[in-house]
Amino acid sequence: MSVPELMRSLLVSVLWSALVLPPVSVAGESDAADWFARMRQAVHGTDYEGRFVYQVGEQLDGMYVVHRVRDGHELERLVALDGEPKQVIRGQQGVACLEPRSRHISVVGNRAGIQDRNTPDLEHLRQFYDFVMLGPVRAAGRPARRIEIRPRDRLRFGYRIDLDERTALPLRSVMLEHDGQVRSQTLFVDLKTGEHVTPIEMDISALELTRMPPKVGVDAETVPQIDWQFRGLPAGFRLITQSSAGEGTQHYVFTDGLASVSLYIEPNYEREPVLNGFSRIGATEAFGVVRDGYQLVAVGEVPRATLRQIAHTAEPR
Repeated sequence: MSVPELMRSLLVSVLWSALVLPPVSVAGESDAADWFARMRQAVHGTDYEGRFVYQVGEQLDGMYVVHRVRDGHELERLVALDGEPKQVIRGQQGVACLEPRSRHISVVGNRAGIQDRNTPDLEHLRQFYDFVMLGPVRAAGRPARRIEIRPRDRLRFGYRIDLDERTALPLRSVMLEHDGQVRSQTLFVDLKTGEHVTPIEMDISALELTRMPPKVGVDAETVPQIDWQFRGLPAGFRLITQSSAGEGTQHYVFTDGLASVSLYIEPNYEREPVLNGFSRIGATEAFGVVRDGYQLVAVGEVPRATLRQIAHTAEPR
């Protein structure tokens, strides 16, 4: 799979990433961090289904999501309700990104998303973010509690999240620029939980798409395997996963415990860059550079300076 295909798969699924933030360890029962932790448990451990709108600038898109937890595994379907018909289906083995009109299907590993299940504790996050309780509000027709997560530097964005008082699910999630301007936001217009949620695990045809295809043998001489190291990462960020994405492409995921960045590295046989410099799709930024015969592409909902720094820290061992 080439870097453009991997980026397309990630950018389809990143529509959901504003609601999928990593968990933290907390103490206390009434502060913003406690509500944040409750949200994380709810997002991963609750059956829910609903429709929400996703806005970036003047672009407004409708989305449908159903999330189920069965036998310790999360099953999820995310469907675009506007524009080109696209959907993302997450099963036990992988994540399938479907674009029916182009007949394009991508299947990537389950860890290719953005989650870090072994995140730093709250003390680590408080070095880089302030957690603030803003009080009770009403969102999506429900009583909610609003929290704000404010970055302490310019290497990460902030968040304002309205959490359902009963379930702690995020009813509205807003990503904030450093000047307080809204970068992107999601808002549920209807949401149901519990036994009334559609059983996605019964949809065999959908879940079959998430099965990882068998690996095909590749000539080691044509696809060199190089181990990369990273020195001088942005403050607070660390490498959490490393995997092979096929055809010599390697995938690395970095996080500070809240924000995350994917870095794809593949041989640049054509000697022409797939991406040179910055690109933006919605709230997601990408930075590409060619070095030492390799194309490097960093992708994430973080400031451009963070993407550039992560890409430039990569060095062959």
